[in-house]
Amino acid sequence: MAGFLGFGNYAKPGKGVKKDGPKKKRFFLFFEIYFRKFWKLVQLNLLYVLFCIPIITIGPATAAMTKIIHSFTMEKPVFLFSDFWDAFKANFKQGLVVGILDLVLSFCITQAWIFYYAKTLESGLYWVLLGIVIIFTLLFAFANYYVYLIICTVDLKLLPILRNSFLLSFLGVRTNFITLFFAGGLTVLVFLFCPIFVSLLLALFIFFSTYTMITAFNSFQYIHKYMIHPYYFQNGLPDPYEPQEELDEADRVFEDAT
Repeated sequence: MAGFLGFGNYAKPGKGVKKDGPKKKRFFLFFEIYFRKFWKLVQLNLLYVLFCIPIITIGPATAAMTKIIHSFTMEKPVFLFSDFWDAFKANFKQGLVVGILDLVLSFCITQAWIFYYAKTLESGLYWVLLGIVIIFTLLFAFANYYVYLIICTVDLKLLPILRNSFLLSFLGVRTNFITLFFAGGLTVLVFLFCPIFVSLLLALFIFFSTYTMITAFNSFQYIHKYMIHPYYFQNGLPDPYEPQEELDEADRVFEDAT
């Protein structure tokens, strides 16, 4: 029986959170995990860049990196290279298709921005069309926060994965904007405000793994809430992940699903 979003079963269990463990604010928990795993993140970033060199393998490599990052955030032991390689192989087909779609849509979106922005000088009507492009760009970015995470954590076929990613881009919209602020801000800082040499070094050693950790840390709570937990609940099975607790407004920096 399917979960709330109605597509398939959850069949890739995770470690979850200890029930009696101390509850930490998500903002501080993120940085605690990040700095504890920093050198692993550097190694993972280098491994990711290496596997992306053929370009066509960017999708499977992103799925594999997301799998490792998800294990980090779930405090699950990781054998970096072997687990990365296993995830790369296991998610190759879906990652390949999604990676190609990402490249094609990214190119089309970029061309649309250039075209319609230039046309705004000729007619105010093009501001409306540019606004539509902006909305589509946001939905595309938000769906990407989920798509690779779903690929590596939920046993679904490709179309339901894409559909669920699109739906979650709406269901998690508040947190998606928070993710956009941090992940997008990191991207702007690295590639627009740093010298080219520094940007290349950051991209090689730490940028991609950091970006993925931000998106995975913020986004998995919605996958759990709307896809994983309903499946286990409807089938009377124990949920391997502890449900997220509500946070006070002061804690909503990396915001929980509500």
